[in-house]
Amino acid sequence: MNKHETSYKYIIASFIGLLLVGTAIYAQQTKSANPVNSSNTNQNITSEPETKRLAPNFTLDLLNGGSVTLADFRGKKPVVLDFFATWCPNCRRDMPHLNGLYEKYKDQIEVIGVDLQEQAPLVEKFVTDLELDFPIALDINGAVARQYGVRYTNFHILIDKEGKVIGSIPGDIKEEDFIKLINL
Repeated sequence: MNKHETSYKYIIASFIGLLLVGTAIYAQQTKSANPVNSSNTNQNITSEPETKRLAPNFTLDLLNGGSVTLADFRGKKPVVLDFFATWCPNCRRDMPHLNGLYEKYKDQIEVIGVDLQEQAPLVEKFVTDLELDFPIALDINGAVARQYGVRYTNFHILIDKEGKVIGSIPGDIKEEDFIKLINL
């Protein structure tokens, strides 16, 4: 083996070792930054139905004035939280479909759009352009998204009538998801 081959193998082995150490450190930091907590103010949400727990409560300002408090729906009807941003092409595609589902099922399910850290005028134009009718809440500082462990847009949290999280849907929501939520 010549000197260059030995150096090359040493560099590759070092890179792989650093990559593994970095991955382990990142995984540990992510785990400690998002601990599972039984209080209602800092829960991570999973899509596993057996992990049903009370959804973290919040109160957010609504785009059209007033505010919305999640706990107000407890015992009345299920809720779909739709975390979105105006710059998200998937949100732009999915939200008109979500609005159609809201129109069809609004007596049985509440839909709350939660905009992620954008200013009201920008969100207002987006909502007007897409002709959305469901309530739009402004999560200006991202606190509600952090409570729910939301890390990207076009992400839905499903909450049953008792106020418990039953799962999450990354990506587009379907009518079957609404029907399943109604029939719980």
